[in-house]
Amino acid sequence: MSKQKDSGALVALERAVNRWDYDTSVSKMRPMIRQWKKTTIEMLRELYLARKFLTEQKGQYKDPDADNYLLYSWSSYCKEIGISYQFANNWLKPFTPKELSDTGKDVMLLEAPMKTETTPTEIALMESRIQKVLEGNPRPKNWTDKEEAELRRRMENARFAKLAEEWNEPAIARAKQDFFANILKNSKDIVNFKLEDRNQIYAQAAIFDHIDAYLKTFTIPEVKANAAFNLALKTRNYANEIAEMAIQFLSESTPAKDEEYDGE
Repeated sequence: MSKQKDSGALVALERAVNRWDYDTSVSKMRPMIRQWKKTTIEMLRELYLARKFLTEQKGQYKDPDADNYLLYSWSSYCKEIGISYQFANNWLKPFTPKELSDTGKDVMLLEAPMKTETTPTEIALMESRIQKVLEGNPRPKNWTDKEEAELRRRMENARFAKLAEEWNEPAIARAKQDFFANILKNSKDIVNFKLEDRNQIYAQAAIFDHIDAYLKTFTIPEVKANAAFNLALKTRNYANEIAEMAIQFLSESTPAKDEEYDGE
């Protein structure tokens, strides 16, 4: 673009900006946004159903002569309709299908939830409410989405802890005690595992991103689950070995208590 044309374009843009009117724009945009939301939600629902169907197929992509060979995948579907599967996955993040939404309608979240600091009192109250539900009591009134998400996380942790205990792999070196499984069992007492400095937090986030990208390379759910469990087992071994070393260090560095004094 020449300097003269560039200058003329900037002048034209400035004139368009100066002619812009608030009320006129609102009247123009309101029906357009309404139609855009309607169309977008319809597209997101179709994408959601397609992804769920295609990623939960039973079969494989390697041997076309096998009976369980899969013709279509989520990535091939996205390519067919003209978008990347990464774009589709990101686009689906704010979408909740009507079958899972509180309103009974397909929902697209257009506003990010406000981040607020949680006080120790609020944490204690949430812990108490979640623990009661875990003990078999019904969900109390004003049960929040955050509490539901935390409840599900802990139930999943409990399930994973059980799998971790039952998993039998002779080739894996084991610590004397499964500290990892015990931590998962008692996760109700854990708010967050804090690191020492910002660099460690950034490094941890980078590792999580790499793991996420690695798991996204799998299209068959069973194989993806195996890969995730392999990562979990490796992490479990690290956690057990480090915990055992820490306990040994503490026991060696802490003076022995008087046998007549039980600490009470």
